[in-house]
Amino acid sequence: MPAKQDPVAFCARRLRKHIVEDLGKKTLVERAGESPEVAYMMDAYIMKLFHGAENHGHMMDGQMPLNPGSFQKYMTFAEATAGLVKLKKAGVDRILTQCTGWNARGHDGMYPMRFPIEERLGGESGFRNMVRSGQDLGYAIQVHDNFMMLNLAAPGFDRDHAIIDLHGEPLIHGRWAGGLEASAWPLALPPGHVEGHMRKMQSLGLKGMFYVDYMQQPLEVNYHPKNGGPRGDCAAGQVLIVETAKEVFGSCGTEFGFLPCAVAADHISTCGCSFHLRMCEPSWPISALIDEEHIVPVWQMAMSGLVALEARDGACWYNVMCCVLFGGVPRDEWAVRPGVMPVLTDARIAAQKATYDITIKKFGHLKRHEITGFKKSGKSVMETEFSDGTVVMADFVENTLTVNG
Repeated sequence: MPAKQDPVAFCARRLRKHIVEDLGKKTLVERAGESPEVAYMMDAYIMKLFHGAENHGHMMDGQMPLNPGSFQKYMTFAEATAGLVKLKKAGVDRILTQCTGWNARGHDGMYPMRFPIEERLGGESGFRNMVRSGQDLGYAIQVHDNFMMLNLAAPGFDRDHAIIDLHGEPLIHGRWAGGLEASAWPLALPPGHVEGHMRKMQSLGLKGMFYVDYMQQPLEVNYHPKNGGPRGDCAAGQVLIVETAKEVFGSCGTEFGFLPCAVAADHISTCGCSFHLRMCEPSWPISALIDEEHIVPVWQMAMSGLVALEARDGACWYNVMCCVLFGGVPRDEWAVRPGVMPVLTDARIAAQKATYDITIKKFGHLKRHEITGFKKSGKSVMETEFSDGTVVMADFVENTLTVNG
């Protein structure tokens, strides 16, 4: 490395060069020119509308049941439509939804099965009405979907489609609202399985950037005697899902996204200052090795202007600061009953409108530019410089955000 060169910028530039020159990643501006779905997403507020889930699994731990039954109904399709109408009246003009828990038994319910659409939320007719009404408001109505999760208790579970571990058993990745789940091996899925499902969703009226969750998983070796393969095949299978969604819907977003998925996708579901690190429990041994004072955003710098990085901490000032600092896309999550997600109150709508005005209408252009410089003073003050000359300074102790002085 040349003497006196900023090591953060140097590392980011090298990674970015590899992504653009070797892997052929287009810029967001180029993608927006060829995809109306990308163009809409870049100036939209992403909102996760949370409809329902079974009351068990990691996400639901500690949540009090809202009714005596297992299924927790947080928001019907008709109630979601009413919320979108309020947001339109408040002046939030562009929204891209990630409707979550619309499927049978709600969030993570019976993957790989999704249908029938959950009747307790309004069923298929209610879902279609919500999609139509949202589009009439000028919004892009889409869903949160998942092709990597295979619930062991689901009627459609097939161990031949799962990653098999060294002991000959399906590789268990977690316990979510659908129960114990194994990880899928996309290359083992039947021909047309992924595209066929996406075409079915398209027939329900969905338009806009499709979102596939759960792509942040480690790359695994599959020991299945017939369908197995190395980590490279694991990556290729996940990329195939993203590329198929781009073919069907014109654009695809994903969760955290390791490099192959990030190159294939138009959007990644995080851009916060250290979102994933805040998920580490203080008691874990790995937590003692994390020095947040010296964390640098090499990933954000390398990917800026190439993929939309989502600021996902909700309608709050911290999220606004992160969104402007890193040129991100704001995201919020809501329902109409308390539980896992915040309730859409008038106060929250006011906060969402303020977030929309600052991060999209005023400083939304930043996501189109590369972050060319980064400085950090202690734990709290960060500064970024963009390729158009914009300088952003955020002090996370004083809670101040400064743009070009």
